[in-house]
Amino acid sequence: MAHHQNPVAGSVIEFMLAARGRDYPADVVDTARMCLVDWAGVAIGAAGEAPGTILREAMHEPGPAMLMSGGTASHPTAALINGTLAHTLDFDDTHVASLTHVSGPTWAASLALAAAPDADNANLLGAFITGFEVGARLGSGIGPALLERGVHATAVIGGLAATAAGCALLGLDETQAANAVGLAATQAGGLTLSFGTMAKPFHAGKAAMNAVIAVQLARAGFTASHEAFDNPKGLAAALIQDHSVSFSPISAERWQILQNTFKPYASCLLTHASIDCAREIFGALNGDAVEHVVANVHPLAIQLAGKRQPQTPLEAKFSLDFCIALGLTGYAASAVDFSSTRLQDLRLRQIAERIELRADASLRETAACMSVTSQNGARHDAEVKFALGNPENPMQWSDMEEKFVALTEPRLGRSAGALFGRLRTVESAADIADIARYCGSNDGNAKAAE
Repeated sequence: MAHHQNPVAGSVIEFMLAARGRDYPADVVDTARMCLVDWAGVAIGAAGEAPGTILREAMHEPGPAMLMSGGTASHPTAALINGTLAHTLDFDDTHVASLTHVSGPTWAASLALAAAPDADNANLLGAFITGFEVGARLGSGIGPALLERGVHATAVIGGLAATAAGCALLGLDETQAANAVGLAATQAGGLTLSFGTMAKPFHAGKAAMNAVIAVQLARAGFTASHEAFDNPKGLAAALIQDHSVSFSPISAERWQILQNTFKPYASCLLTHASIDCAREIFGALNGDAVEHVVANVHPLAIQLAGKRQPQTPLEAKFSLDFCIALGLTGYAASAVDFSSTRLQDLRLRQIAERIELRADASLRETAACMSVTSQNGARHDAEVKFALGNPENPMQWSDMEEKFVALTEPRLGRSAGALFGRLRTVESAADIADIARYCGSNDGNAKAAE
């Protein structure tokens, strides 16, 4: 086919088609399971939040695919709702090199399509890994540039990753897969201007929905351009019109899923190093009041998470000031800390007003340096090169269990730990059916099987 003459499109399709015969290393499979556990935890934890509730009321239609908030829906609608839920708390994992939340849309699309009668459910983990690798490898060349230009990388790269996973799961042939990728590419888009609103998690849900639509249509014979990656007027050029960055062919490089980052804090990833610094300094303050804070961070952190005086919990997740104030007062920056109650905390607001943010391009996106002067004149410094959760400073399974249970226990009760154990050992989509039993029915009440 013509697309094999194109280096990027050809390598993407070849990588997707080889999914079923590929031998996945044990650590890659284990990380894929961790991605699933993290995804399920943040989605279940967000089940009562407004974005998912509104989507469900406005968009719900009967179908065979399960919803993380309970009940079922059509394949595309389930992908939309579950993908949005997974990103609602902004607590889902991130592939730093592409600055993309790959798992959110990829697992949402994979589980929606796993409900198709002819899905290769034994290949569920392999399909997800395939999608993750396609998205992460394509995104590593273009994701940061998208964000700098106001385009949400997850809305673009996440849709491509989810489509690749869907193609692998449903066993699309070469022509069908090429059409599916083309259909995903032509739907791509999302504005960083939406950060701090419900539209940001909607990007992840829409990327998953776009992928499901692309895969289903392509399998039915719908056609699209096969040159989205290689044509001079293709996706990269349309989004980055100075042509400074383009997609690269997928090479036999190291597994990108092993470079994934999991979040210990329920805020923008670019705030995490600063939170680590603040939490370290909190221990040294010994109760002394904060007089002044200087936080040195990568410029992109200020661009995307530099909201001053946030007015809503969603805005607070993109406020370095608020996140640093949480750390300096001993809060864990967990999901419950991004609430109206915390926003009204006078102590937090006073500290936030005393924070000076400085852009330092010499720092990594994962790093931060902080200096805090207390009111008694003492100075405390901290430096973090890799925030907790990065591959260089990873969360362990015990950390993930703690995060999962904290997110899901309010909904699932004592069944939260049992569901964690089942998801950690997932082999195929048959094991995933347990999620539906735990998440319950349409009324949203958990009816877990112990």
